[in-house]
Amino acid sequence: MRLINLKIFQKVKKANLNVSSIKSLDDIKKLSIDLIIVCTPVLQYENILKKINKLNDQSFIVTDVGSTKKNIEDIYYKNNFKFRFIPSHPIAGIEKSGLENGFLGLFENRYSIVCPLKNSSKKDISLVSKFWRSLSMKTEVMTAKEHDHVLSLTSHLPHIISYSLVLTAIKKEKSLNSKLVKFSAGGFRDFTRVAGSDPEMWRDIFLANSKEIKKLTNMFIGELKKFSKDLNSQNSKKLLNKLQKTKNIRNRIVKAKQAGKFIPND
Repeated sequence: MRLINLKIFQKVKKANLNVSSIKSLDDIKKLSIDLIIVCTPVLQYENILKKINKLNDQSFIVTDVGSTKKNIEDIYYKNNFKFRFIPSHPIAGIEKSGLENGFLGLFENRYSIVCPLKNSSKKDISLVSKFWRSLSMKTEVMTAKEHDHVLSLTSHLPHIISYSLVLTAIKKEKSLNSKLVKFSAGGFRDFTRVAGSDPEMWRDIFLANSKEIKKLTNMFIGELKKFSKDLNSQNSKKLLNKLQKTKNIRNRIVKAKQAGKFIPND
């Protein structure tokens, strides 16, 4: 599309990407487009999907990269959209957003979750899955509800915890130029990395999947209280058992090659 934002245009030019320019979505009909990928914060979807639905020529398939799916599925049904839509979510990337933070191998061996609608054809599901696999990704098909449940646990809750921890640290340590920053190593450094993600994007994710996230935050608060109880009673055995269980989970993630890379000086 025509990149009105000069900064984005410069990024694309620098990356040597072959980009066809259009002034608006209406100009899609002038081009032979097979696939449209929506890449915006999830609360912007409804307005975008309405514009796509107004296009006369709808020979294309639409997919997306959003981290929530049930709300998007509901938008599609509520508006009675007619275009072919196969929601998906490539689970890849880092906390830094933007074209300049892409890198070779970003999608390699990562999962893209495909969440077909009830009327999606096998052919369309296969085409979207094939697209993600062409980027060296693995694909997994699941329902929107299942996706939101899984991601609330593996992604959304960890981000809530990360933001909360950093806010707690700020309240405890008034001066950000003191020890808080100077000794940000180990666990705290990793939490601040997650908390460095795009605020607008994560605000939308939290609101869109609030039902699932609230359930998990309540469970997490319960686990914190149990830890506190074990600390108060100096229960060494219980603490060791808990730490061993979580270490085993981490080992399984590493074995599945989904752990990422640890760069101590980054």
